[in-house]
Amino acid sequence: MDKKTCFTIQEIETFLFMEARLLDERRYSDWLKLFSLTAWYWVPISKEQENPYDHVSIIYDDRKLLETRLRRLNNKNIHAENPPTQTSRIIGNVTLENIDETSCIVDVSSQFQIVEFRGNRQRIFAGKIMHHLSFNRNKFFIDGKRIDLVNAEGMMEGITILF
Repeated sequence: MDKKTCFTIQEIETFLFMEARLLDERRYSDWLKLFSLTAWYWVPISKEQENPYDHVSIIYDDRKLLETRLRRLNNKNIHAENPPTQTSRIIGNVTLENIDETSCIVDVSSQFQIVEFRGNRQRIFAGKIMHHLSFNRNKFFIDGKRIDLVNAEGMMEGITILF
């Protein structure tokens, strides 16, 4: 009899697609529930960056800073989100990088494209996302999320969306 693994790639893909849908629908409170209490969220300025401590980053939030970011985004009076941004995400090329079946932990690499529209302006973001996921009580939790933007080293206007 085959041993049941913690998760399948199809379950992970379903989780990633659901996360993208929550962000596109601006359901930030539900999105935050996907993160563990010790999670981090990182958008480095260069894909060569090995950690968020030695160099400046576009974004580096621990769980508390992420909660603060979401409170601001949920505030109807936030100037940077008036009118509110609309997004559409595509997630693909999902690959399992490191799997620890004993602890039910996995690193998942995926490619993404996001179309952002606000105030008659459209931008496109693309790149690679590395999710550090744990599987506990039949649920996935995001322990860390690294977003490597294709144009991270280029000039860009302020970013208010979440990746």
